[in-house]
Amino acid sequence: MESLRIFPDAEVGGMLADLAESRSDLVECHDLRVGGLADGTASGKPTVIVSAVTPDGKPVVVETTLALFLSAADALKAKHGDPRD
Repeated sequence: MESLRIFPDAEVGGMLADLAESRSDLVECHDLRVGGLADGTASGKPTVIVSAVTPDGKPVVVETTLALFLSAADALKAKHGDPRD
């Protein structure tokens, strides 16, 4: 089963500390792409794909269900407001 840990404040929730501990690099990517797949899961539910290319040219792709992606967006919006307003 897919899971998603949501950190409305990445500095407080431990997300950035976890990345530092695992020696993961936090890199800035300028070509971030987000796309949807109507039948992305085996059961036919929609998914979201996020892709980026790191400064050294390495592609990074992640996929999650649309439901989990929207749950993350809802949590971030609740914490930080809607910057489109």
